[in-house]
Amino acid sequence: MQASTDLLAAPFDLLAAHWPAVAERLGGRQEAFLASAAQSAARHGLVDALSQGRYLNLCFAFGPGFELKPQHEWALALLADERLQPLVKLHQVLHRARAELQRSGGDAATLQRADARLLDDADAALQAQDRDAAPLPRQACDIEALELRVLDSDWRHEYRLLGGQWQRVPGPAVPPALRITAEQPAPERLHLLTHVAGQGPLARLQLRQALHAVCGERHPAARWLSAEGLSQWHGHEAKAVSWPVGSLAATPPALGLALVEESSPAVHLLQVPSCGLRDMGVPLGPQALQVWAWPADQWLWVMQREPAIESQWPAEGAAPAPALPSSPNPAPTRCRIERDGQPVDARGWVAGFDQQLAQAWQQAMQALFNAWAPSAQQPTLRATPGLLTGRAALTWGWREGSAGLAAEPVLRVAGELDLTCSLALTLEGEMDLGGSRARVQLQAEGSSPLQQPLLRDTPRPALMETVMPLATELRLPFTLTVDPIAHDDGLVWREAGPCTGALTLQAGLRPRLSGGSGWQWFVRASLEPVMAPLVLHDPLLGLTHRQLALLPALPLIDWSLG
Repeated sequence: MQASTDLLAAPFDLLAAHWPAVAERLGGRQEAFLASAAQSAARHGLVDALSQGRYLNLCFAFGPGFELKPQHEWALALLADERLQPLVKLHQVLHRARAELQRSGGDAATLQRADARLLDDADAALQAQDRDAAPLPRQACDIEALELRVLDSDWRHEYRLLGGQWQRVPGPAVPPALRITAEQPAPERLHLLTHVAGQGPLARLQLRQALHAVCGERHPAARWLSAEGLSQWHGHEAKAVSWPVGSLAATPPALGLALVEESSPAVHLLQVPSCGLRDMGVPLGPQALQVWAWPADQWLWVMQREPAIESQWPAEGAAPAPALPSSPNPAPTRCRIERDGQPVDARGWVAGFDQQLAQAWQQAMQALFNAWAPSAQQPTLRATPGLLTGRAALTWGWREGSAGLAAEPVLRVAGELDLTCSLALTLEGEMDLGGSRARVQLQAEGSSPLQQPLLRDTPRPALMETVMPLATELRLPFTLTVDPIAHDDGLVWREAGPCTGALTLQAGLRPRLSGGSGWQWFVRASLEPVMAPLVLHDPLLGLTHRQLALLPALPLIDWSLG
């Protein structure tokens, strides 16, 4: 406690000059007086030199531990109020104390002068360290309430399925104004939807201040800090002001957009300064609010792909190392993309499906043919793939949360998928099996629909849970047919059971692997080892069982787009 007493030594001399009669009555009890004042001040959270000096001034006026006396219960209530900062506590206690002294005939003027001198000395010390330091507040100056609302948002639309067509229609109503008071504190951050400057209409943020009291020197005021710089308003214009807010300009990916991308906001700072001082009640105080401006872009992505046709290896008339056949899809993919009603170039997406996917698939089948060719003479391969054929529509964009400005927005995703993934695969050839010959055929066939309506417009379920199921997987086991060719020795091969191994095909949407958020279309295929149990019937030696390796494990395709 000695350190706290030391803090009071300097203000004691100053205050004794203002209260000479009290100082004379103390006589040799000065140390006990200071110790009592230091203990009481610390008990109320008044630990800095200025706060302890101002509390000591009250002790000169009312006596040590004055707040514990029944007639001063009002002082104890204020000093014990944990909602009030030390500066506010002492201002309100001194305000009430002056009224009490005036009512009882005490020396309110001396209390006021001594307190002003303590504040003057503290100001001088602050400005000696920082010439631009603001003076300590002396009079009530606080904000009663702030009101924030979004203006100029009639342009907000979103895509919805109406009458079987995806149409751009007006979005939800503009969120209501947000009111901030001492009883309704500001949220951690504010959220609004807008565009990048120069790329679409901008929302305007309006600030209105209801003032409790103002010092008239520095307040009312408002400041807006963004990447474009600082905007400031003072005096009357700061009571009601609005300004445009822009979102963050991001570098678009190679295809111009990422599907269902959770784009990032621009972060701005709104400051509403105030002395934060009231004669009575809990002040609202200065406010510093983060404002997150989210891109308001609404996207529509629609695709139509026709069923595939059969491809063959080797191609008719091709050399032993056949050239790659053309795309198995008979008609080009149709793709339509819009952002806020404006068409976006879709040629990269069409090329991704019709050229890149087709080429990847042909290379996969060529690799499969090459793996089959060493096992069979006169090898052939026929494949009819259906890779994401049908129709798919996706629309997405940010929408305000249920609490408007006070809630983080939701990435609304809607759409419908009516796609099919299928494969019909046949491998044929002749094999010399222990002196006998047979025509061997391997077949794998199957299909799986990817049909699902899609709507997410609430925070739960999470986006990952919503989009992750938009994929399908097929495991296509091989079936083996062995057709023996007549042999003079009577040797005959036949199947001894089903063969093992399968071709696995996965397709649909998955999170982007190229960095950033968003989703991409993908097709993956791989081959498990194919083994066939066979039996050789020899008229002289009887039956012989063998396991014949027909195909090795082989990765076939890992294609993605987006």
